[in-house]
Amino acid sequence: MKNSQDGRLKAEALQLTGPARLTGAGSGEGALFMLLSGSGALHWPQGPEEGLGAGPGSVLLLGRRDCDFVPAGEWPAQLMGCRFPLEMMTEAQKSSLLDAARPPLVLLGEMAWSRRMYALLELVNAAWQEPDCPGRLYLALLLHYVSRQAAAGQNAAQPRNETIEKICSYLSANYSQKLDLGSVAARFYLSPYYLSRLFRRVTGQSIVDFINARRIEAARRLLETSDLGINDVAEATGFSTTAHFRRVFREHVGVSPMQYRKARRGG
Repeated sequence: MKNSQDGRLKAEALQLTGPARLTGAGSGEGALFMLLSGSGALHWPQGPEEGLGAGPGSVLLLGRRDCDFVPAGEWPAQLMGCRFPLEMMTEAQKSSLLDAARPPLVLLGEMAWSRRMYALLELVNAAWQEPDCPGRLYLALLLHYVSRQAAAGQNAAQPRNETIEKICSYLSANYSQKLDLGSVAARFYLSPYYLSRLFRRVTGQSIVDFINARRIEAARRLLETSDLGINDVAEATGFSTTAHFRRVFREHVGVSPMQYRKARRGG
């Protein structure tokens, strides 16, 4: 773990193939990471045995306790983020976001929110070593969007349901595996019909749509950051065929995977 005693925000990029400690209790340091590709689960003392699942686009806000990230599946988990002294946070932020009695935050917002967080983390990554880097400003903006998303989750119009929250966590961590309504229902001891109705009532979308959104977010990151072929991207993100991947990608993004890669890489 990097030392933050100089009171600065520090960018960090990780590629994990095995468990890694992201923060440690008593370190006086917090961390904010976005999971770009791959998936896994966050574990901490006295947390749930299966951990808290995270998939592409998930933002992890950690501090005040030991937190380990355990990748899932055969593909590495890529994370981009920053570490910072907890003293850089206001007391209100510490109380609302990193209260010692609360579990770590794992947030997954709408695509627009994810893109803002990604853009801010890219700015941090590009500027953090500069002497005049406005680290406190970047951190304040990141925590502003984290606070808004956390509040939106607490005040959502849809009813809360602990079982569905566990299922969403499981799907986020295992989106690259072969998943269907029947297998997910059996894992959580529910009938497919009941799960389908309950999932839509609580989340506002179907299980298939939820899984595809996680897969497409992962595919976008791989297209932006890797040289994997389209077939390999489809396989890595859990699509059964390349044709199905292309169709779903175009439905979500509006262009083909290759067109998206060219546009993001400047032609």
